[in-house]
Amino acid sequence: MIQLCTPDLVIHILETKVGVPSSTPEIDTASWEELGVDSLGLSEVFATLSLQFGIEIPHEEALHAANVQELTSVVNAQF
Repeated sequence: MIQLCTPDLVIHILETKVGVPSSTPEIDTASWEELGVDSLGLSEVFATLSLQFGIEIPHEEALHAANVQELTSVVNAQF
């Protein structure tokens, strides 16, 4: 059975790798800018997800994801 990406996993990565508290209100729908996540932080999240799932995440598609929920969908579309 394939393990799919969840918003909770992305939030955990944001907290541990980028320093965004998981208790941030509306963290799953807030924009990266609202969360204070810059391009370097997003690259760290993309790399971590790629390694965790052993998949290639198209960088352009991932950059168009505006928030945690959209990024989760982009990752799951790779399965």
